[in-house]
Amino acid sequence: MKKNTINLLSGTFLVFSIVLSGACKKVEVVDEKVGGCFDTDSPIHDASIDYDDGTCQYAYIDLYELTNHPDQDPANSGQDWDLIAVGNARRPDVLLTITNQLTGEVLFEGPETGDIDPSSTPSWPAPYQQQLFNHNYEWTLYDNDVSGSELMASGVFNPIELANNGTIQFGDVNSLQDTTLVTMFYTLK
Repeated sequence: MKKNTINLLSGTFLVFSIVLSGACKKVEVVDEKVGGCFDTDSPIHDASIDYDDGTCQYAYIDLYELTNHPDQDPANSGQDWDLIAVGNARRPDVLLTITNQLTGEVLFEGPETGDIDPSSTPSWPAPYQQQLFNHNYEWTLYDNDVSGSELMASGVFNPIELANNGTIQFGDVNSLQDTTLVTMFYTLK
């Protein structure tokens, strides 16, 4: 009788094991990691990704544009620019310069563009496509007079923080509330 009891217990245990194994399904946990660009020098970087998947692209300058500039000189009682210029020109002869603040390298120094109306938008192609980095750049806009240059506007900007769908815009508002706006156009590579 002991043999039958052992066989019965073994059979019961076997059936119980089969039932339990069928009732307990294994659930596989899939750890989905998100890849992207982790390099902060890229306008498409994403700090929330799990790993860098090699898809980083970087901003290379194509064109500089003076989208808006002041029409009056705050240092000259709000008079129009160039009151003493040759030929009675009353509009500035603009000179835009952009310098990498970290290295001191001049990124762009546009040719002097003369007698620019504030409503016009002079633009200059980049002499070569230079990569922008995630640090500060300084910019200045001068009225290049015969009697000396007058600072029209200036400032500091981080191009990667401002990069948006192929453009980077930065500017200044002077004491007369005249706005200067510079736009840089870039390509991702």
